[in-house]
Amino acid sequence: MSAGNLKKRATFMEKVSTAADVRAYETLALLSRLVETSVNRVLQQEFTLTWEEYATLSHLHRTPLQFLHMTELATALGFSRSRVSRAVARQELRGLISRTACPRDARAAHAAVTDQGIVLLREVGGLYETTVRGSLTKLGVDTEQVTDLVERLTTNGSGRALTTDRSFLALTRVASGCHFVGRTRTSGRHAR
Repeated sequence: MSAGNLKKRATFMEKVSTAADVRAYETLALLSRLVETSVNRVLQQEFTLTWEEYATLSHLHRTPLQFLHMTELATALGFSRSRVSRAVARQELRGLISRTACPRDARAAHAAVTDQGIVLLREVGGLYETTVRGSLTKLGVDTEQVTDLVERLTTNGSGRALTTDRSFLALTRVASGCHFVGRTRTSGRHAR
């Protein structure tokens, strides 16, 4: 094979590889949306709660002190600050979350799960888990493979993060079921 033909073949293989990568990504994104839509539909019908609201409540409840700065919550869930603010505001109106000013930073606010929010989480939890498991099973998804994929994406199996992008790391930890409490660094000390 001539050098020109080798170069053409290499270019063709790069295009095929890139197209396959893009298709794999789009398939993974579609899978995520399908599961989220299925779960959202059930939560809306049974509890007038969106998946986004459930994720917010659930994550706050799993943190050691059951509260977070709003920016930490947004980072941990992979949401924009405005998206998490809207989710918290809706739940504040229902008495599921309370929002208070941060005593250390006047610009920040804390979001915390209320007793009413904890009661709702207990009611929703079983249905949520059953719906997620059913959706993944229906789609033929092996949860161990997904967990392994997330681990490889975030650490390459080494235990060390491959990226310093806090949003990406937080989102993948949430997606894999890890209980991640976001922290921001300010002047060399942890802010809370």
